[in-house]
Amino acid sequence: MKKPRMGRVVAASAVLISSGAIVFVPASAASATEADCDGIAVIGRFRAVESGASFDFRGRRVELQNESALDRYSRAEIKSGRKAGDRLWVDRSFHSFPNTKGIVSDQQAKSEGWKMCGPYTGSRTQSVFNSNFAARACAEIEGVTKCGKWYVD
Repeated sequence: MKKPRMGRVVAASAVLISSGAIVFVPASAASATEADCDGIAVIGRFRAVESGASFDFRGRRVELQNESALDRYSRAEIKSGRKAGDRLWVDRSFHSFPNTKGIVSDQQAKSEGWKMCGPYTGSRTQSVFNSNFAARACAEIEGVTKCGKWYVD
């Protein structure tokens, strides 16, 4: 019997830690729509963000990618190892970081809430507007969710 989605999301939220480290969360992603994304079919040159924002998990390479020409959008992508059933999304904070660049803590990023662009079952998500906001890539693989660190570009 399937558990209600909200119960799993609440359980997932309870285990997140405030250090901003990559976390394992044994729950499914909540439902979101493309309306929660800021850029549909953004065309540009995207580059992977490292420093823990991109990660390897269960044989997959999951990347947080930032658009580099105009530097306004972020997305998530499974670069290698994607299998049927994998789910992927990108989270974006509502907290603005006008004087910050780089990794921020989970507590800082979530202090004013956040939104979720996805989940998607393909290899790439749509984009979120990242100018002064924190973003992170998340994936649910084999029933386990893992998110990278929050990154401000």
